[in-house]
This record gives sequence, structure tokens and C-alpha cells, in this order.
Amino acid sequence: MPHQGLRVTGIVLLGIAFARLAVNPMVLEYHQRSAMPVLNWYLYSYGISAVAMFLGAWWLKEPHHKLGGINARGVLWAFGGVLLFWLLNIEVADYFTPMGSRFTMIEFSGNNLARDMTYSIAWGLFALMLLIVGFEVSARGARYAGIGLMAVTLLKVFFHDLASLESIYRIAALIGVAILALAASFLYQRFFDRTETK
Repeated sequence: MPHQGLRVTGIVLLGIAFARLAVNPMVLEYHQRSAMPVLNWYLYSYGISAVAMFLGAWWLKEPHHKLGGINARGVLWAFGGVLLFWLLNIEVADYFTPMGSRFTMIEFSGNNLARDMTYSIAWGLFALMLLIVGFEVSARGARYAGIGLMAVTLLKVFFHDLASLESIYRIAALIGVAILALAASFLYQRFFDRTETK
């Protein structure tokens, strides 16, 4: 139904859902922590909301994609990506939260090497996926977000994770970081080669 009021209402509701999940610090205390990692209510609530953001962005077609001069499609794509990134972090935190804890705890204290390295690996892979998506659909925002997240991940590895590693593990971590950086540079080179040949 081509009705502007329905579009505005849908976008506003999606924005409210995003705010409740992304900027609400109490979201980790809404529900007691389940015994099953990954397949939990976080995956359900964040996953469905992110899919709703992506579908909303997909269905908003020109010239009805703007709301008050703002590109609502781009905002919804960004909201969905942020929710997936939060979901990734919450799932890692939930997996490493000690058994017996009532709620999921997000910590970066440095006293749990496996958790800290899992965060770094997950961030690196997420950044790589952002780059791939950005190249495939020619989305500049996704590419820039992927580069930014890759830079933050590298800084985290060098200044936080490597401080608590022994020498042999530092070498392995550096090799892993180098592989991610090489993959990102390879993707960028392929992208620029493809754009120059068009």
C-alpha cells in the first residue's frame, strides 16, 4: 500500500526497536541467562530485529526511501549491521560468562585470554564480512565501517591482547592478524581492479 503514513510508522517503530536493543544498558538483565550458549533469547531478539531492519531497507525503494531529507534505507542498513555486531559481542560474552551467573556479563578485563582473543577474532571476521558486502553491493558505508572495525581490532590485539600472551602465542596471534590484514588488502585490490576495468 503506497501510503506515506505507513512508511513513517514502520521506520519509527524500527528505530524504537533499535534504540531498545542497542543503547539500553538494561537489555542484559531482561532475562536470566540460559544454560545453552548461542541458541538463546539474544539470538532470537537481536536476530529478528536485524532481519527486520534489512527487510525494511530492502523494501524502501526510490523515491520513497527518504524521510525528511534523510536516506532511511541507509539508516536501516546501518541499524541492522550495528545490531548484528552487538549480537556477536553479546554471544561471545554470554559464552564466557561463568556458570551460575544470573545475567550475561560483558568484560574486557584482560584476565581471560580465550575470551579476549575470541572478541578479536570475531571482530576481525565481522570487519572482513563488512568489506566483502561493501564490495559486492558497492556500499561505501559498509566498506568504511569494515576498515574502521579492522583498525580497532588491530589496535585491540596489539595493545590489549598481546600484553597477556607468552612469546609463542604472540607469534601465532600476529600471524592471524597478518592473514586478516592481507585478506582485506587483497579484497581492496580486487575491488579497485574491477572498478578500473568497467
